Amino acid sequence: MDAVRFSTRELPRSRQLEAWRDWYAGSFEVGPLDASDRGFAGDSEVWKLDGMALVSVSAPPLRAMRTKSLIRRDPTDHWVITIGKRAATGLMLERDQTSVPAGVPFVLSLGEFSANQRDLDDRLQLNIVRDKFGALAPALDAARGRIVNTPLGGMLAEYIRLLERQLPGLTDEAAKGLPQAIAAMVAACIAPSVDRVTSAHEQISATLKEKARRCIQRNLRSPHLGANMLCRELGMSRSSLYRLLEAEGGVERYIQYHRMAESFAQLSDPFNTQPIVVIADELGMLDPSSFSRAFRRQFGISPIDVREAARAGLAPPLAPARRDAWGGVGELLARL
Repeated sequence: MDAVRFSTRELPRSRQLEAWRDWYAGSFEVGPLDASDRGFAGDSEVWKLDGMALVSVSAPPLRAMRTKSLIRRDPTDHWVITIGKRAATGLMLERDQTSVPAGVPFVLSLGEFSANQRDLDDRLQLNIVRDKFGALAPALDAARGRIVNTPLGGMLAEYIRLLERQLPGLTDEAAKGLPQAIAAMVAACIAPSVDRVTSAHEQISATLKEKARRCIQRNLRSPHLGANMLCRELGMSRSSLYRLLEAEGGVERYIQYHRMAESFAQLSDPFNTQPIVVIADELGMLDPSSFSRAFRRQFGISPIDVREAARAGLAPPLAPARRDAWGGVGELLARL
């Protein structure tokens, strides 16, 4: 799936801010937070779906306003769910102002006045067309101007970040069913009910599994990596965790898979001179014989053969790469 991309980085500094303002004309009035002559180097990517768009923005410190005069000129009243990845957002509404921490989603309507400012940041904005998703109106209208600082709000933020990673590899055909899946997840996280959470079960499971994967990647070398750590990170019970990773062969096998994948990457690096036993030991696999057997079982080749092939400049023969059981957004959509 292709994104619409825009960048000011290749423009002369004197033209960067003007170009960025033109890019957002009709949606927001944009201005820098300082008057320096450093230019305004920003990047934007937009993935268009049916009735939705996911926008990824990287830009210097700025202020963006949806003024009443702008609303009169352009009466678009889409909902926008925004997540700042690194910086807090100073948010001002008609009768209120607040600071939104990084990583916490907040909901706005383009049909109402709003102003926000933030420091250098990367952020995601999920735009939802009101006319195409009327069923979301009660939940999103009630959440306008609200910070979704709840466990399910955190789940929604993780899900939107997951969409950002998955959309570039998604075919246009697979993307056809994605808006309804996104709408189900938004409703379940913004205004949860038993029915809404049930309808978003696949999206919630995919998001939790991605969060588990990221936790494992951060802690591959930790002796404390295990079910207890994942339960704390995901905020779930052991029984729920084991159900989540049941299709992966269980918690320990899922962790071992990622540790094996890391060991394969290190052994494939011709400049890595660490002994194989040290690589295994650092990844928590203390018995060399067990490590070698598990490695061959997973990749169809021994650790020493991978290292020798890498040093000879050859690509080692591999068994087909294993994917997570949910298979990404494409397979998720096929089950809707």
